[in-house]
Order: sequence, then C-alpha cells, then structure tokens
Amino acid sequence: MHPKLKNCALKEIETNVLYNFPKDDLYELDDESFSFLSYCTGRNSIPAIIEKTDCNEKEVKKLIQYLQEEECIEFNEDLNAVEKYTFPKKVLPSLRYLQLHITEKCNLDCRHCYLGAKEQKDLNLEVIDKAIREFSQNGLRLLITGGEPLLHKNFWKVLEIAKKYPIRVEVLSNGTLLTDKKAKKLSKYIQGIQISIDGLEKGHDSLRGTGSFKKAIRGVKAAKKYLKVTCATMIHKDNVKEFPQLEMLLKNLKIDEWSIDLPSNAGNMETNLDLRVDFETAAKIFQRYGYTTGIHLGDKGYSCGSHICSVNVLGEVSKCGFFTEPVGNLKNKTLTECWKKVIDRYIPPLTELKCKECIVLEKCRGGCRYRALKADSFYGKDPFMCHLYLKS
Repeated sequence: MHPKLKNCALKEIETNVLYNFPKDDLYELDDESFSFLSYCTGRNSIPAIIEKTDCNEKEVKKLIQYLQEEECIEFNEDLNAVEKYTFPKKVLPSLRYLQLHITEKCNLDCRHCYLGAKEQKDLNLEVIDKAIREFSQNGLRLLITGGEPLLHKNFWKVLEIAKKYPIRVEVLSNGTLLTDKKAKKLSKYIQGIQISIDGLEKGHDSLRGTGSFKKAIRGVKAAKKYLKVTCATMIHKDNVKEFPQLEMLLKNLKIDEWSIDLPSNAGNMETNLDLRVDFETAAKIFQRYGYTTGIHLGDKGYSCGSHICSVNVLGEVSKCGFFTEPVGNLKNKTLTECWKKVIDRYIPPLTELKCKECIVLEKCRGGCRYRALKADSFYGKDPFMCHLYLKS
C-alpha cells in the first residue's frame, strides 16, 4: 500500500499541521506523525516509510485509520512522485492568507471603496502564478479579489492556476454578476465565496447603487447551491436600523459566516465621511451581530493581521489594501522576501504599541493599525477597538 495525501497538504507554520483545504480544517501534528506523512507522496509503501522514519507501526496504523475517516489520505502508487515533501525555511509570524487583487475593474462604484479611483488594470497571469506558487508552500487560504474579480479578462484561467496548488481558494465578490451557471462552474475551482451584503435593499443600495441589492441576493442564492458562502457587511449610517432584519435574512439564506466591520477613511470614503456612525452605535452592532472565525486576528504576541498580506494589480506587496506603500514587487522579489518586510514594517509586537499596558490587549491585539494611524499614529490606539472593549 502506497499512501498519498488527499485533499490536504502538510504545512510548517507556527506548528506542524496537516491542512484539509476543502474543509478548512487544521490538524496539529507531533514530530513522528509529520515525519511519516512527509513521505506519503504515493511513491513509498507503508513498510518503507516506517523504515525511513523509525515510526511506531501501531501508531502509524491508528494515524492512517483516522486520516481515512477524515478523507485525508488515499492509496495510489505514483512512481513519478517526489520521495518526500520538502518545505521552505519558516518565517514567523507565518503567512497564512494572501489577498490577491487580480483586477481594478468593477461594475459598481461603491461610496466606501478603499481603492478609490481605478485604472481598469488586470494583474498579469505570470505574476499571479508566481504569487500563488510561492504562497502555496506554507500558506493556507488564497483570497481572490478586485475590483470585481469576475471581470478579470482571464478570470477562469486564474482559477485554473490556483487549482493546481494545495491551498484553499476563495473569491471575494459583490455578487451582482453571479448566475446559477457561473456559480456551478466556480464550484469546480474554489471552496468558498464571500459576497458583500451591506444592509437590506435601502441600506445596501445607498452604498453600492440602485438595484445592486437584488442582484447581490440573487448571486448569494445561486452560490449557495454549490459553495460555502460567507457575507461581509459594513456598518454605515443607512443600515444601522436594518441589522435585526438583515440577520434574519442571512440566517434564512443559510449563510455560513457573517463578518461585520467599519469602513476605513480611505479611497472613496474620504469624500463620503457622512456615512460614518459613532463608535457607540457601531460597538453595539458589532457585539450583537455576525458570526465568523475571522482572518485578521493577531497571533499571540503580535498585532492584528499578523498572518495576512496583499498583492495589488501591479504585483506590489503591502500589508493590506489600506497601506498603499509597497514593501516590494513580485516582478523582482519573492513573496517570502516581501513578507519579511511586511513583518518588519507593519506587524509590530504588542510590546511596541502605546497601549501595551492595556488589560484587554490580548483580546483586541491592538486593533487595526490603519485605523490607529488615521487617528493618532501607527503605534497608537485603534479608537474603535478601545470603545468596543473598554467603553461598551
């Protein structure tokens, strides 16, 4: 019997794990299990692997039985496979999530869009392939976004590229272009989709344009037939009274996750500041609504967003779409080189923040560094998170 990993991949992040990307599940591994699974490429028989690793035969049997139940392993001899999986040198905090902006094109002109004026550019396929290939070595979840990603001239080719690699692929969309046919086709390439729903019809359309709500809900219903669907909602003045009904709507639609946030003062929002709501109102909504694990939380000892970075349509790498000054470009740098610079410049240890003595620091991780920068300084306080944890 020649064991081979199925629907999953070994990753060296803060700990050694097996990542089941269709299910988005992480299995933490001890050294012996990791060593054994590193040879499960389809080329080696079980006795040969035990001999190479000196693993306990009884424990190996238990491990294989468990992974079969989890649909993480198969038996398929492949003499052309590598003998053993290898991994790049660890960089900590680990880069687990990559936000890949593949296009600036968009069919909407949202009043809060942080990208601001757009030049209708697409990220070229060569850089896309490089970004995904390098990210896949230890990364977990690829977030394909825009603009509206479906408008990239080679959108389906982008998904074909991404499908080659052992990572979870999700698309971030406004949902208005999704049809049943497109959603079904998407399910062959990706594991999930996030669609923005910024209120009921009145609230959503005030932000994204007349008629966009009905189209987005149509997209949600189409996607839900084939994919895990999450929804993202921005709190703004025109939707604050809609959350009770919005919650009922999303639960009736059986949305898997619902994330809530505040628009940041960037891009189009800088000329639409009247959309803002006071922190007290926003905090009450934030505490009452939404259900998600989130990807912007910080790792222990580090500030918010310590596992994610962004690539724009020029191939430039930055902390996120708000910090527009790049740390490098994938046209002449590796993603690892850029990520190290992101860590140095944008992911400070909590001990370097002005609020380092705060009693709730481990909960809020210092909040959003961009909000802190706009309110005070990069190392300062995120006023919304302070209100959320200390005043509400």
